[in-house]
Amino acid sequence: MRLAVTLLIASSIWAGFLGCGPAPPKMQLDAEDQFLLAKKKYDEHKYLDAQTEFQKLIWNFPGSDYVDEAQFYLAECFFYQEDFPSAIHEYQRLLNNYSQSPFVDIAQYKVGLSYYKQSLPAQLDQDFTHKAIRELETFLEEYPNSEQVPEAQNLLFASRTKLAHKEYLSGRLYYKMGEYASALIYFEEILETYPDTKWADDAQFAIGECYRRQKKWTQALKSYQQLLEMSSSESLVRRTKNRIDEVEKKLEESQKSPG
Repeated sequence: MRLAVTLLIASSIWAGFLGCGPAPPKMQLDAEDQFLLAKKKYDEHKYLDAQTEFQKLIWNFPGSDYVDEAQFYLAECFFYQEDFPSAIHEYQRLLNNYSQSPFVDIAQYKVGLSYYKQSLPAQLDQDFTHKAIRELETFLEEYPNSEQVPEAQNLLFASRTKLAHKEYLSGRLYYKMGEYASALIYFEEILETYPDTKWADDAQFAIGECYRRQKKWTQALKSYQQLLEMSSSESLVRRTKNRIDEVEKKLEESQKSPG
């Protein structure tokens, strides 16, 4: 009886030791399973968790067939968390380290898009807009057959339109200050660099206004007439015709004046 009790106590103590011991080590996933786990988190929009799992794959399986795709989705995780500087860094790592990856074209596009997402309103600094334009132009030059080309073209046009708006606001500021020569520099820059944007018509009208304010009737008339040839805006055309009538009268009066 005592022996049975002793054995029972000993078994209980041994079981207690086993229960308190360390858990057996977890088996490391192979590259494919690690990618599938990370992608599952990504598809569930659990971007922070997915970010961790993609990073594990990149660290643990640098020579894997999945590593370039993991690098791309790691960048995507940052993008969808709106951490655009980190996203740009990770897209660039893909472009630099895995140049043969099928994801390089969209990565290049996403670099431009990430800069565009950080672009400030037209009245503020446009450094990010300039960077977006540079990256989007690189994308269009290097990947002309990519599916992202139409989207990149739209973003490029939107970026250029914002820069044109910036130029127009600067010109208007000088115009309001009566610095017409300085204002003309900005308005003419729009016509030269951004003639396809909606600000070109406004710039052309503003050029006429600058000349009119300086009583340079011949230059003003020419500017207004050029606007009639290029604008399809009914309201702007109507204003321009009124200005032409006014300037033609002034021009006629100046020609009749002695001296």
